[in-house]
Amino acid sequence: MKKNIKNAFSNFIDFTDSEWLEISKLFIEKKYDKGEFFIQEGEYCNYVGFIDKGLFSYYYLIDGNRSTRQFFFANNFISNYSCFLSNEKSKAIIQALEKSSVTLIHKSSLSQLYQNFPKFQQLGRMITENLFLIISEKYESFLLESAEERYLNLIENRPKVIQNIPQYMIASYLGITPEGLSRIRKRLARR
Repeated sequence: MKKNIKNAFSNFIDFTDSEWLEISKLFIEKKYDKGEFFIQEGEYCNYVGFIDKGLFSYYYLIDGNRSTRQFFFANNFISNYSCFLSNEKSKAIIQALEKSSVTLIHKSSLSQLYQNFPKFQQLGRMITENLFLIISEKYESFLLESAEERYLNLIENRPKVIQNIPQYMIASYLGITPEGLSRIRKRLARR
């Protein structure tokens, strides 16, 4: 499993074997059953993870209805990062949609890596900048695109979501009702 996170990190920064040996000592490997929570509403988020295998949904419960913000697949980083940074309780829920395994690092261990390895500070900045771009694109899509355009972009840019996620969750992620998604799909099928 640690090989997966090493490969992900190497997309940004290369570490020597001795650096990696020290870094990897701080990782914790955890398995999640389907339905198990990475974090629940009201909890503090003390970990950032890297999904080695599996699938998670990041959502809010609003008046008993699920409002999906994101899906995390294998080879994605996972956290409620705003809560991780702010030390505030989570308003969101992150839940395994299938049997999953995650390589975790605790907040204190991450601080230790930042202090001991300047390269790790650079890595953290690059990953955070990448995350910011992803969030900004999604936010802009809600302001500038129709629901149909968001759905077409999802098909093109994140086919795993279309292939692996139930339609009602996709509709929630797109900010529409399941019936609205059904109408969009019928309209597209007629073209």
